[in-house]
Amino acid sequence: MLTEAIRQKIKPLSPKAKASIMADGWMTVWEGSVRSGKTVASLIAFMRYVMSSKETEFIMSGNTFASLVHNTIDCPFGLLSLFDPLITMKRDSAGANCLFVLDKKIYLFGAHDESDYKRIKGLTVGGWYADEVATHPESFIVEAMSRTVASTDRRMFWTLNPCVPSHYIYKTFTDTWEGKPGYRRYHFTLDDNLALSEERKKELASQFVGRFRLMNILGLRVAAEGVVYDGFSKENIYDKLPDTFWNYPKYVACDYGTTNPCVFLDCQFSDQKNVVVKREFRWDSKKEMQQKTDDQYVEDMKKFVGPPDTCEHTLVVDPSAASFIVALRVAGYIVIPAKNDVMDGIKRVSSLIAKRRLLIHSSCKGLIAEMERYLWDEKASRYGEEKPLKTDDHAPDALRYFCMTCLGALEIYTEE
Repeated sequence: MLTEAIRQKIKPLSPKAKASIMADGWMTVWEGSVRSGKTVASLIAFMRYVMSSKETEFIMSGNTFASLVHNTIDCPFGLLSLFDPLITMKRDSAGANCLFVLDKKIYLFGAHDESDYKRIKGLTVGGWYADEVATHPESFIVEAMSRTVASTDRRMFWTLNPCVPSHYIYKTFTDTWEGKPGYRRYHFTLDDNLALSEERKKELASQFVGRFRLMNILGLRVAAEGVVYDGFSKENIYDKLPDTFWNYPKYVACDYGTTNPCVFLDCQFSDQKNVVVKREFRWDSKKEMQQKTDDQYVEDMKKFVGPPDTCEHTLVVDPSAASFIVALRVAGYIVIPAKNDVMDGIKRVSSLIAKRRLLIHSSCKGLIAEMERYLWDEKASRYGEEKPLKTDDHAPDALRYFCMTCLGALEIYTEE
């Protein structure tokens, strides 16, 4: 099945990776740390099955269609690279996104919303590959499994990064199958990726702290409890501003509040590619016993960074604050609604903290205090959900908006 060119791309493979590729049974699960080689092994196993199966139609799914393509198809070690020219991606005659492998067809789906299961109803397929299956709604998983019931060669292939131990993916599916015939689960760590040097593994390990290190590097299931940013320390606080800044844009990250505090953070990048928070504005209406209107906050913004005609900052604002965004734009400011993926944002901020690339000026008392008090919701964790408590989160939310919205465009990335 594998040409010599493909073998050159994917070697070396660890004994565990080889064993997982050759495993039989109706379900194979690859669980473990980032950069551990589990995706490459799972893709080879899936393609080995597809090309040898008597069935002709299959399903691949990801958290979104875009993430599925990015993670497994159109990437350096994705299917289009590994199996070129045997595989192509295009729409079929009905307009569905598909991969074509010789005479076989693989339907491609995003599985993010509860209603996404409806898009696969009626399909009859031989097998199913799920990328990051723990991000799929349970309704999609049940429906996808049912689409394979009539198969004469029924097989499923799942990959997942570790979740909280109480996550439904374990309680409803994988842990209930342990020890049963036809179920195979392989736990991967960085040591299972033989292409990584010891130096590279140390570099990856240095990018995570606390529970994110346990999950992303050691591949362990860890409950969300305690302080969210448990790696935050005095090393992330500075008294003297960096001497020089490159000509990076300036931003103000805003978490909007009327009854809750409203926070502005003056953010920029230093020439060492550090994220620097230089100043903060904070209005806590409960403490001040006075709520402010959108227009009053616009006046506060003028005092914070200057009027729109002289302001050098782009404003990154909580996307739910629609009226405030309108008021700022009417005043003449350039405003970007922030990206608001909470967990991805927390991971990104945590990685910057671990690499000591997040620097907060000591005058930002509110931000520093909330970074130290920002807690996981332990009650939600018991029900398989990862989320922080909605307390002491206003300045951390503003910081997260900035990191999620602005870092990528300036090529300041985190390994996730």
